[in-house]
Amino acid sequence: MLSWIEVEQHPSVKPHLTPNLHGFSEGQFYAGLNEIDPEGSMGFEEWMMALRDRLSATHIHDPCYTFDRIVRDGCGRLLWHKMHTLDRLPAAYQNFASWFREHHLYGQTNAIVSFNWDLLAERTLTDARAGWLYTIESPLVPILKPHGSINWSNHVERNLAAESPAWQPIAPRSTYYYIRHDPFSDPFENGTNQFLRKLILPGDPEDAGGARLIWTEAEAAIHERDVVVFIGYSLPRYDSFSTKFFQRVTAGKQIEVYARSAETLQHYRQMLPDISTTEPLSFAQSQYARPFAEAVNA
Repeated sequence: MLSWIEVEQHPSVKPHLTPNLHGFSEGQFYAGLNEIDPEGSMGFEEWMMALRDRLSATHIHDPCYTFDRIVRDGCGRLLWHKMHTLDRLPAAYQNFASWFREHHLYGQTNAIVSFNWDLLAERTLTDARAGWLYTIESPLVPILKPHGSINWSNHVERNLAAESPAWQPIAPRSTYYYIRHDPFSDPFENGTNQFLRKLILPGDPEDAGGARLIWTEAEAAIHERDVVVFIGYSLPRYDSFSTKFFQRVTAGKQIEVYARSAETLQHYRQMLPDISTTEPLSFAQSQYARPFAEAVNA
């Protein structure tokens, strides 16, 4: 994230990277960084949690406010940059989508609960011509994102009017909106109103506002299914809200975990005891990374 901000030099950021402006010899952005991470040893998640604690007990002129804003805005732009440079999805993603397409043909709709802010799940299903929406109140594949998405806005939650009638709620009664007819374009690409981008970052309240509805739908989606598959999710220790959620809603379910790290798998076993996976496995080694027909006939 730090490298991206420094290389991108976004117009909204550049003045705060410049030394001796606004009374900060090293630049306001770096002054904020030095306040929360003077040793330069922290990762992104640690930054955001340290900022949460700092900003709850400081003054409005603290450079950490500027640092927080720049990192939040930069996170969205970085992920959009990665999405725009993605030419073709790996075969494993295409094969994964075949499970959704084939199950849907037989009336067995799978569901995705994603903690990623990017649009890989959406792109995967779209390329496979498997319909999806951000809600379970649809016959299409639900993609439920409790941490938000780079193409969502929370302008309703902030009591602001939509800039275009193209904005539609992600689900009935939701306060989060997206441009449904064009979900793969950045609604804040021109750099304005980036603070409306709905991303729940580490340290943010998990169940605030419209997120509660998504968690409720995620619980209903898991309740309706017999198997819960975790792919590439570390069940991070700092995210106690998500851990408690999965401990509650996966009870009695068959649980599979695809993670490369033995330590991560062991952590899962401590938190969620009913796991059928016996060894660390990457997603590429799972049956879901093979075409549906090939996997079920193996």
